[in-house]
Amino acid sequence: MQTTTSGTTSSKRLISALVFVVLGVAVVGAVGFTLHSLSADPQKPLYATKSSETIVVDGKTYPKASATLGVYPDKATAAEDGYKINKKDYVQYGPSTHLVLPAHTYVTVTIHAYDGGEQLNNPYFGKVVGTVGGTINIDGVDVSNVASDNVQHTFTLHGIPSTSQDPLFVNVPLPQVKEGDKGFLPTQDPGTHFKGHTVTFSFITGGAGDYVWNCEYPCGDGSYAKFGAAMSTYGYMSGKVTVK
Repeated sequence: MQTTTSGTTSSKRLISALVFVVLGVAVVGAVGFTLHSLSADPQKPLYATKSSETIVVDGKTYPKASATLGVYPDKATAAEDGYKINKKDYVQYGPSTHLVLPAHTYVTVTIHAYDGGEQLNNPYFGKVVGTVGGTINIDGVDVSNVASDNVQHTFTLHGIPSTSQDPLFVNVPLPQVKEGDKGFLPTQDPGTHFKGHTVTFSFITGGAGDYVWNCEYPCGDGSYAKFGAAMSTYGYMSGKVTVK
């Protein structure tokens, strides 16, 4: 009788252990699936357009590539540019928040910027950093900074310090579009439908690597010091850059 009881107890323990393992695997799988879903690109990646031209910078020749983005106060403004980007009516970059750039290339990015703004939390992000020449071009004028009370958003590209990929840091402040501007026409660039600023800048990529970018202007809702909503939801005011 003791042997039977012992065998039954061992069987129950084995079954319990198997159930525990199965449940553990299920939980891990569910968590992995959820994290994968949350980290998936909300839009298709935007690949930079490669050019047949080259440019010499500091005595070194680089191939050229370019990409164009917009930053919109809402979905309606994005739709005017032909972009149906995200479900939520947040301020947002588009047509994608995932840029794919070629390695060891002179990349020129054009941003059509349509939003207003207030005051940066940190004036540092009003400075231009990491671009060729240390400047950006706003509506045809080269500048090295934008006043901290005149910034609508920033495009701040960076990576985690690593020995496995080249460092890359770029900070570009975008000027506000103000209602008081003459006829709401701060630029004569038809690419913005005469409604926003045209900001152009160039930087040089290193080797292959994975980077992130985000806006450093607190443009979310009233929660978390205006870092909630669009600021804390992937695919609106943040994204990633793949260099390959």
